[in-house]
Amino acid sequence: MAVEYKIIGGDGHEYGPASLEEIRQWSEDARLAPGTPVWRSDERRWLPAGSREELKWDLPQPTAPPPVVPSETPVLRPAGFLVRLAAYLFDWLFLVCLVTFVTLPWAEELGRLQEAAQAQVKSASPDFKILGHYLLVMGAIEIPLTFAYFVLFNALRGATPGKRIFGLRVVRLDGSPISWRQALGRQGADWISKLTFGLGYLMILLSPEKRALHDHMARTQVVFLR
Repeated sequence: MAVEYKIIGGDGHEYGPASLEEIRQWSEDARLAPGTPVWRSDERRWLPAGSREELKWDLPQPTAPPPVVPSETPVLRPAGFLVRLAAYLFDWLFLVCLVTFVTLPWAEELGRLQEAAQAQVKSASPDFKILGHYLLVMGAIEIPLTFAYFVLFNALRGATPGKRIFGLRVVRLDGSPISWRQALGRQGADWISKLTFGLGYLMILLSPEKRALHDHMARTQVVFLR
């Protein structure tokens, strides 16, 4: 008497009886998997198809997983407080040179205004109008230049000249370059760090990611290039 087979399909229904040739054809049609229950009439028991010698060679072989390609994304190493401070001091020197160059045509007028302001500071009864005028003029020059300096360099190059000297870069949290919007927002948030009397910068020492207050607000971080 010929041996007959039955299977439990993926839908939970029983199929058969069928001959060995029919079962093998079902395997070619992908109706069988190594774990498919198969009943054999002479044994009268169910076994996984992969456990039956006459079927396991006809079953679809599991495909090998694709090879794991090592990620080329560099590990981001956050920059600490001291190296960021040193980079800022270099940027400050660059800014002093920039302000001096831009204001060169009005150097004499600004020099006289500065001398008048210094005289008022030393005076017993200072004229706050002169002091206010000096601060207003210098603020109108330095604030826009400072803002443009940091925004342009961070958005276009990912780092200011001071940061590039120390191999630093401003990036997003995933390591990608920051956008113009983030560069603008980060510089605006930097003024908030200044208004906290420097506490926003001291967050670099407390944060595991070494991020300042304006970094948290803009969702950025300062990392080493390597």
